[in-house]
Amino acid sequence: MKKIVIKDSERLIADLSKAYRAVAKQTTIPILTGFHLQFTGESLTITGSDTDNTIQITEENNCSSSKPCAIVVPARIFLDIVRKLPAGEIQLKIGTNEISISAGKSTFEIKTMEADEYPSFPFDDTGVCVEIQASDLANGLRLGYACAVSTTRPTLQGIHIFGKEKAVTFVATDAHRLGTWTVQLEQVIPLPKMILPARAAEEMIKLVEDATDKVTIHCTENTLRMSHQNVTYVSRLISGTYPDTSRVIPTNFSTTFVANRDELVKVLERVSIVSKEGKTNMCRLQVIPSAMPSLLISASQEGMGKVQEEVFISDLEGEMFEMKFSTKYLLDALRHMNVKEVMFHASGVNAPLIIRPTGNEPGFALILPVRSV
Repeated sequence: MKKIVIKDSERLIADLSKAYRAVAKQTTIPILTGFHLQFTGESLTITGSDTDNTIQITEENNCSSSKPCAIVVPARIFLDIVRKLPAGEIQLKIGTNEISISAGKSTFEIKTMEADEYPSFPFDDTGVCVEIQASDLANGLRLGYACAVSTTRPTLQGIHIFGKEKAVTFVATDAHRLGTWTVQLEQVIPLPKMILPARAAEEMIKLVEDATDKVTIHCTENTLRMSHQNVTYVSRLISGTYPDTSRVIPTNFSTTFVANRDELVKVLERVSIVSKEGKTNMCRLQVIPSAMPSLLISASQEGMGKVQEEVFISDLEGEMFEMKFSTKYLLDALRHMNVKEVMFHASGVNAPLIIRPTGNEPGFALILPVRSV
């Protein structure tokens, strides 16, 4: 019988909650539904994995064990038990096929699995390593909104990440819209091209969104590993060749103007009340040139009604502009841009619309118009 004391249950709950996001929920391999717990002196390492995604957390000075040991516990029930126990110290007693969990006057006993049967996930130290500001990484990963949902083109289900000179660029597209973000580095890093699954991007954001320091990214041919403080996240990459998206980005524009981002978001949210009732969730954008130019945004649905709003714009240059776009796509793009104003670039009927933050923000969104009779 091995005895272990967890000093602070709140720290344990926080660590288990993070690792649980990678635990397999539906699998033919039962051991992947568990946490792998490794106790060494005052160190506890928690691993959760579905083989495609792995989260490993090492917590120092929050436990004391009589001797080193490893065990696999059913993840969901173990986390539920620890959450419901009184806050403070927890005692664990590990037997041959079971574990006893005690705190206060409560004691639970649950069956365990053999740690030796848990898949090993060696962290390959070959490849390329780069440090990047956590906020910059999160901004790039948030482009997951533009990834494809359909499985017909697997490469579009991920974010294309590649390095060029002193920069890392993130690109995502579903063939109807595109988002891009570039992060400047302090030195040239030969970062290889890779495709990170959108799901992995979402999980990585949750792990670093509140961080103010740098994270370490380690890339190999098949995996991307992110390390921040005591957390390591490993994702299997999508195999295949990402399309050359640079060919669809226009460079000449017939109309440009600037609008307030927050106002646009609020207007489009109201317009979407009507537009989302249709199959295409479509709205019409029309520039009204005058002494005080404006952007007319409207939507209508037969049998329901219509909506129309006007937003004042500035710095209008070029031709008359009128096209239809997905309201959802417009909102997704604008919500990703944390700036006061955005600039619209149009290249004529049926050409892509580009929206970019004003100032020096290193990214933009491209949206294809909706063609309708």
